[in-house]
Amino acid sequence: MKTYKYNIYQEEKQYLRERLQSFIGGTLVLFLLSSLVPSEHTVSVLSSAFWVGAVGVFSFLVYLFVLKAPDTLVEVRKSVLIILDMIVLTKVILLFGKDGIFFLPLYVLVVMWNGLKLGLFYFYISILGAGVSWSMLLLYSPYWAEHNDILASFAITTLIIPLFYLRFITKIHQENYQLSNTLNQVAKDASHDALTGLMNRKLYDETLSERFNSKEPFSLMFIDLNKFKFINDTYGHDVGDDVLIEVARRLKSVMSEDECLFRLGGDEFVIISTRKKAFIPKFIDKLENNVIGPHLIGKISVRIELSIGIAFYPDDTRDGMKLPRYADEAMYKAKQSKDTYHMFYADI
Repeated sequence: MKTYKYNIYQEEKQYLRERLQSFIGGTLVLFLLSSLVPSEHTVSVLSSAFWVGAVGVFSFLVYLFVLKAPDTLVEVRKSVLIILDMIVLTKVILLFGKDGIFFLPLYVLVVMWNGLKLGLFYFYISILGAGVSWSMLLLYSPYWAEHNDILASFAITTLIIPLFYLRFITKIHQENYQLSNTLNQVAKDASHDALTGLMNRKLYDETLSERFNSKEPFSLMFIDLNKFKFINDTYGHDVGDDVLIEVARRLKSVMSEDECLFRLGGDEFVIISTRKKAFIPKFIDKLENNVIGPHLIGKISVRIELSIGIAFYPDDTRDGMKLPRYADEAMYKAKQSKDTYHMFYADI
């Protein structure tokens, strides 16, 4: 997950945790209040506690959904929560009748909170939801229809106060976005090769460790360019860099999304593939056909060759230290061979 998306995910989790705390606290307060209010208000208070508690349970289910599928229905689930907030708040005000006036300021709180926590889009969704809620109060509550001037005053306040802080909300989210981009770039610089953009040794070590931990079969391919020093000495390091970029592009073009390509340094590349073992020879042929041969680098025609060493987990070894060594040994055998550009460790 990229850093910016990861930060949004973390912010949403924090928002949902705060919702849960708020609804749990609100439900407990209403239950306690039911024992203190006059008997004619007990039903209204308990009904309000039920509605608030129900939304709290739904918020918990959304929290579990976010943990399992953070990239699924993001806009929908946030909008639904905002709409539910407005529905429950309106329902509580209706239940309390004229005493519902004490809950009207919560519209301001809900709109501000959603704007700060979720962003401008959801800030506008909250205002729209508040407008619909006020319409419902006028339509379904004789008391609020009669006292529409009070409701209008709170509605105007709910609109004016958040709009007054709109620039502040915008600034916060712009700063968060810029910070996330900066963190994303820093993270990429630390884990990717600056020249080719491929993953570097750090991610190679992490990915290899993950593959061993999964216990699932995979193949490890060490790739080294033949006569790369000759290319650098003959055409210059700028052309050598362009060759590395072109090789990286050509290797990547025949790989699937599930496969990982790394540059360990110099002219050393590594592929980690989960293709079935029976399909690896055909895949190797594609790699060689796409890379080996003369290529136009700038205005210079350069012949590019490579050597590939392949080792399989767990067929060749289950030892995390030995498998890279076996792939490396196979690659050097291929480099020494005059008949082939690749070698399987099992064949040596």
